[in-house]
This record gives sequence, C-alpha cells and structure tokens, in this order.
Amino acid sequence: MTEHEAGWHNDPYGRFQQRYFNGTAWTEHVATGGTQQVDPLGASTVIPIATPATAFATGGKGAGVVTFLDAAGPDSRERPTPSLRAAVAGLGGAVLAGGAFAIVLGDNPSRSKIIAISAVLIAAAWALRMYVKLAEVRAAAVGVVVLAIPAFGAAVTVRNGTSGFWTGLLVSALFIAAWAFPGFKSRNLLLALGALALVSAFGSLTSTDRSDVERCQQYLDDGDFESFDANCQNVSNDSSSSILPVELTDNLGDQGTVYLVGGALFLGLTWWLDRRGHHGTGTAFAAAGLVSTLVGVGTLANDFGETWAPLFVLAVGLVVAFVGAHGARRATTWWGAVLTTIATVWFVAVQWEPGSTAANGAVLVVSGLVLVAIPLIDDPIRAAMKARDTGGNSSDVPSPPTPAK
Repeated sequence: MTEHEAGWHNDPYGRFQQRYFNGTAWTEHVATGGTQQVDPLGASTVIPIATPATAFATGGKGAGVVTFLDAAGPDSRERPTPSLRAAVAGLGGAVLAGGAFAIVLGDNPSRSKIIAISAVLIAAAWALRMYVKLAEVRAAAVGVVVLAIPAFGAAVTVRNGTSGFWTGLLVSALFIAAWAFPGFKSRNLLLALGALALVSAFGSLTSTDRSDVERCQQYLDDGDFESFDANCQNVSNDSSSSILPVELTDNLGDQGTVYLVGGALFLGLTWWLDRRGHHGTGTAFAAAGLVSTLVGVGTLANDFGETWAPLFVLAVGLVVAFVGAHGARRATTWWGAVLTTIATVWFVAVQWEPGSTAANGAVLVVSGLVLVAIPLIDDPIRAAMKARDTGGNSSDVPSPPTPAK
C-alpha cells in the first residue's frame, strides 16, 4: 500500500471523494465536496494496493462503464430531487399518449396503425425533449414514450403463436437506447423499465408452447367438467387429471427463478454503482431489482415448503435491506425490512402453531423481540471489524480535522 501521513486523502475505495487515514488504517470518515460524512460500510477490511489518482477511480474492472456514466452528466451520480410538478406532467404525458392511441385506432385497430402512431409519438416526444426547455413539457415527453415504446415493440414483434421473448427484448433495447442517447439521456426511469422488460423477456422463455389459458379452455371445451372447474382448478381425485395444474405450477416456478436471478443481478449492479458514486444510475437498477425480487419471492416462496419458505424470504429480505442501507436508499431498505419482518413472524407462527388469540399475540411478541435483537447483534460485529481495522485499539484513532474543500 502507498504510505500516507495521517490526514485526508483520495478515497482508495472509490465510494467518496476523500477518506481519512489515521496513520495506520483507513477510517469510516469520508468527505465529498468538503462535506464530511460517515461511510455506511465503515472502514473496509480490504487494504488497497495503491491510492488512485482521482477522487472517483475509473481504472480497473468496469472502467469503460464508469467512463460512459461519467459522460452522462450529473444525473448519473446524483439522484433527482422529487418534483410534484414533473410527476404530474409525466403522468399527463402518458394519458395524452393513451388518448392519441384511442383516437387513431378507433374500433378497428391494426398492427400497421399501432406501429405508425407509436413511431409518431416517440418522434414527437424526442423533439420536445431536444428543443423545448420547459421542465413540465419535457417530463410529459417521458410519459409519452413510457406508453409508446411498449406499444411499438408489441406491434412489431407479436405474431400468432409467438412468445413474448422478442417483444420483451425489443422493448428493453428501445428503453435502454432512449436512456443512453441524446434527448432522453440519463432518464433513469427508462433504464429501469428496460431492465424489467429484459427480465420479462427471459421469463417468457419458460412459458409452454401454448398459453395456460388456451390449455385450460381446451380441457373445458372437450367436456372435462368433472376434473376441472371454471377456473381450471383440479377437482378430481384422479392423478391423471392433474396435468394442467402441475404444468402451470412448474411454469410459474421457472419464471419466479428468472425474476429472482434478475433481481439479484440488478441489486448487485446497484451495489457496484453506489460504490463508484453513480447513485442516480444505481437508482434505476435498484427499482428494477426490487420489483424483480418481489415478483420472484412471491412466486417461489411456497415451493420451499412450510418451514423453509419463511427462511428463504428472510434471507432475501436481509440482502435487499443490506443493499439499500449500503447506498442510503430508503425505499429499498424499508422493503427489505418489510420482507424480513414478514418472514420472521411467518417462521415463528409456523413453529408455534398458535390456536388462540393469546397465542397469536405471543407469536407477535416473540417476533418483535427477534426483530429488535437483529440490529443489536449487528453493533458488536461492526465494532469488532472496526477494532481489527485500527489495530485493535480504536480509542487511539484521532478525530479527523475538517476536510479541505
């Protein structure tokens, strides 16, 4: 490691602009633009070989991605300030696009009409983004493409008997292209939608050759009313009549796996981007990862059985909360905490099997105590890690001076 005197230096981990070196180890005290903060991760247990020359290192793995994001402007690093006016205008743009579709398509919609009106709306929205400076109009343009791009992708790709893979792939490519190129550049909502469309595309590959609704209808049309009810639920004791429900369950399980894997990848990207200071772009993947993870957990939970299902949800919830806390992301942290809470209560209830109101209350009391204990256990772990990073004597660590702006 490069030798340093005690003081403020470029952050060797690339998460902030500066980090305080106490003469022995890097500490959790960090600063960006002269504003001092405390790194949520604390001092890293990994000591870098050398300090990068810049505040946010762009060398090493992913250097090309970081360079591209640096060129995207401040929106890639900073999360946008919420704006009620922009939100309402954006939703208004989506409503306007819906009205345009209804007027043009009328009662006789066709693929050619959908393609034409979608292309016109996308082009008009791009022109508004490029040449109109009024913030509300620009926000409305984003709302227009949020509706027009999926319509265009579906109209171009959907054919009789085709799966949704190519539709999802094209929609994903269009959203990501819009996010990357001038006009809609760095509109992270578009990147999030592109990521979700990509997961949906791969999820559709797990579908059977014919849709579940068509399979159900075939059984009912053939007069198999004794084995299946109107909702395609198996009501027969004959195991040979369980083909449809088994296929449907397997299909949902496969799609749940795809969504859970996609969610894990997106949350991993969120972590990686947060470490490199690109919190704006990370927000897009955080949103996509959160949605994908919730869909995957909701689909797969019952496949783990009564005992293991809550443990599965608990593990996922803790991971989501950890990623959220690492990047100071409120929504992600809270959703992870909600999953953790549900899983804890679920697990205690399964073990206890309460049979009265008092027993239900006892389940909640025990679950609450467990949830309170989880963060308490975290404190000594962090203290031990900090003591190890500072040579076992954290009391000798000098307080860092105010960083230079």
